[in-house]
Amino acid sequence: MNSKERTCIAMSGGTPDRVPVMPQICPPHAIRVAGLPFKETVVDQLRNPRKYDLLVADCAHRYGVDGFRVWMGEEPVSVEWEGDDAFQVEPQTGEKIGTVDFMGGGGVVLLPELQRQLTEEDIEAIPVIPAEELLDDEVLVPTKKVVEKYGRDMFIVGCPGSFIYEVVFGLQGSKTTIMDLAVRPDFVKRMTERQMAASLQRAIAMVKLGVDAIYIGATFGQLMSPPQFAELYLPYLKRFIAEMRPYGALLYLHMCGRITHLLDLIGTAGADCLEPLDELAGTAVREVRERLGDRIALMGGVNTVLLSQGTVEEVREDCARCIREGGADGGYILAACDMLPTETDSEKVKAMLECAKEVGRYDCG
Repeated sequence: MNSKERTCIAMSGGTPDRVPVMPQICPPHAIRVAGLPFKETVVDQLRNPRKYDLLVADCAHRYGVDGFRVWMGEEPVSVEWEGDDAFQVEPQTGEKIGTVDFMGGGGVVLLPELQRQLTEEDIEAIPVIPAEELLDDEVLVPTKKVVEKYGRDMFIVGCPGSFIYEVVFGLQGSKTTIMDLAVRPDFVKRMTERQMAASLQRAIAMVKLGVDAIYIGATFGQLMSPPQFAELYLPYLKRFIAEMRPYGALLYLHMCGRITHLLDLIGTAGADCLEPLDELAGTAVREVRERLGDRIALMGGVNTVLLSQGTVEEVREDCARCIREGGADGGYILAACDMLPTETDSEKVKAMLECAKEVGRYDCG
C-alpha cells in the first residue's frame, strides 16, 4: 500500500495498513530543512515564487511522510529590507504596504494603518475565474509540478484559498471583522458567497490536475457562537462540499482553536475529515472522536509546543496518545495540531513516522 492509497483510505474513514502521517509542512520549515538562509529565502520566495514551487513537496518526500499540501501560485511581491525587517512596498512609490512575517507562515501582514472596512465594491472586485481558464494560468504551475513529480505515490492536498469570512481579517483587522459578524451579517454573507464562488472554481481546477483532496480553511470559525456559525458559515460550507462532490476529491475542514462548542454543527457539514484538533486550545482528540464517532475522519492533535521545544521521546509519546485516541479503528491521520513549527527538529518528524509504523499499524487480515 503506497502513501496515496493509505491516506485516501484513512481520510475516507477506513482502515489502511497503518496510520498515515501528514505533518502539515509549511514553507518556513521546508526552508530550514533544505539548509537555506532563512530570512533571505523567505524574501526571495516572495519575490520569485516560481523558484520554490516544489519546496514543501520535496521536504515531505525527503522525510518519507505520506502527504503534503500545495498552494495556489502567488504573484511576485516587491520587498525591501530595513535592517533585519522586510516590508512589501508599492513598486511605483516605494510606500510600505505590509510586514514580512518571519515568525509565522512567511507571508505578508498588511500594516495596521492601511486596514479599512470593506465595502460592496470590494466584493464585486473579487475575480471569479472559471476552472477551465485557470487550467492554463500560471497560478496552477505549483499544482502541475507537484502532481507530475509526486502524484503517483504521495497524497496531495490542494489549498485553493479560504472562502469563509476570515479571508478579510488581514484586510480590515480583527476588531472590525468580529464586529461585522454582529452588525453586518448580510455583508458577511455576500462576501462569503463571492469568495466561495472563486474558491470553488480554483478547487475544481486543482482536482482536474490531480490533487487527492481539497483543504477548506475556516481558521477563525472558533470565534463564532453556534447560532452565528449556523447562519454565516455552515450553509456555505455545505454548498461548497456538495458542489465539489461530483469531482471525486476528498474534502477536509481546517478549524484551529477551540471548536468544541461547534462540533455538533461541524458533524452535519458533510466534510470527510476534520483538522487540526488543536489540543493546546482545548480541542482534545479524545473528545472529538467520542462526540463525532465515525461520522468524520480526524487529522492532527500532536502538540506543537512539544514539536518545537520538547524532546524526541515526548513527541513520540504524544503521537502514540493521538493514535490511541483518534485512530483505534481507522479514520485517523497523524499530524500537528496546527502547522508544523518552523524550528521543529527533523528527528521529531521522523519520530512521528516511526510511531505511526510501530503504534499505528492495523491488523487488516
